[in-house]
Amino acid sequence: MGNVGELGRRIGKRLLNFILVVWGVVTLSFCLQVFTGTDPAEMIVRKVNVLATEEQIQAVRESLGLDAPFLERYTDYIKGVLTGDLGTAITNRQPVIENIKDALPVTCTLIVMAMVWVILFTVLLSAISVIRKGGIFDNVTRIVCIIGICVPSFWLALLLLAAFAVQIPIFDVISDGSFKSLILPSAAMAVPIICIATRVLRAAVLSELKSDYVTYARARGLSNTQIVYGEVLRNALPAAITLFAQYCAALFGTSALVESVFSIQGLGIYLMESCESMDVYGISGSILVCGVLFVLFNTLADVLSCVICPAYRRRTA
Repeated sequence: MGNVGELGRRIGKRLLNFILVVWGVVTLSFCLQVFTGTDPAEMIVRKVNVLATEEQIQAVRESLGLDAPFLERYTDYIKGVLTGDLGTAITNRQPVIENIKDALPVTCTLIVMAMVWVILFTVLLSAISVIRKGGIFDNVTRIVCIIGICVPSFWLALLLLAAFAVQIPIFDVISDGSFKSLILPSAAMAVPIICIATRVLRAAVLSELKSDYVTYARARGLSNTQIVYGEVLRNALPAAITLFAQYCAALFGTSALVESVFSIQGLGIYLMESCESMDVYGISGSILVCGVLFVLFNTLADVLSCVICPAYRRRTA
C-alpha cells in the first residue's frame, strides 16, 4: 500500500510539473505575439489596402483588443487557449486552430512512421550488436551510428530525395500525403535517432548482462541469443520506453526542416510559412501546440517509467 501511495505522489508531482511547464509555454507563446515588434492590425489592413490610414488601422487594433492593457490581453489569451481559440491567421484570415487541425495529422503520421523505423531498427541493431559484441557487425554498427548522429536530418533528407526520387525515381519528388510519399521523409527523420538510441540501448543491455540472473541463465546452458531476446531486452524495457517517448517528442522539433525538403503540408511547413509572412498568430499557435506536445510526451515517458520501473522512481525521488 505504501508503494502505491509513493507511486501516486511521484505521478502527481510530475503532473503538477506538466501543468506548470505548459503554463510557461502558453506564456511564452503570448509574449511572441506582444513583443515581436509586429503590429497585426497594420498587417491585416495593409494586406487589403496599402494606402490605409492610421484611423483605419487603429479601428482594427481596437476591434482585436490590441490596445487593451497587458494583463487584460494576457487573461483573454489564456481564456482563448482554454477554449481552443488561438486567434485568426493573418495570411488566410482563417482560425489558427483550423489551420493547425489541417496540418497536424500529416505531421503526426510522419512522426508515427519515423518512430516505427526507430523502434524496429534500434531493438534489432542493439540486440545483434550485443550478441556479436566485438565482431564485425558490432564495430560497423558503432561507426555508422557515430556518423549518423553527426548527419543533420534535413541534409539526409536531401540525399534521400536526390537518390530515390531523382536518380532512381522510386518515389515522387513532392509528397502528396500518401503512405508511400512519407516513407523517405520518415526515414530521414528516423536515422539520426536510430543511431543515438542504438548506442544507448546497447549500453543498457550490456549493463543488464552483468546481472546475477544472466549468470544463472548461462549456468542453465542458455545461449547469448536466448538470454538477450528472452530476458535482457525485457528488463531493459523501461529505459527503452523512456528513450522512445522522449525522441518521439523531439521529432516535432525536427519535422519542419524535413517537411520543407519534401514539400509536406504539415505543421512544420505551416510554422515556417507563418514566420515568412510574419503571421504572429500562426507562429505563436504553432509553437504552442508543438511545445505542449513535446512536454506531454516527456511527461508520459516519465510517468510510464515510474509505473514500470521502481529503480527509476528511486533515482528521481
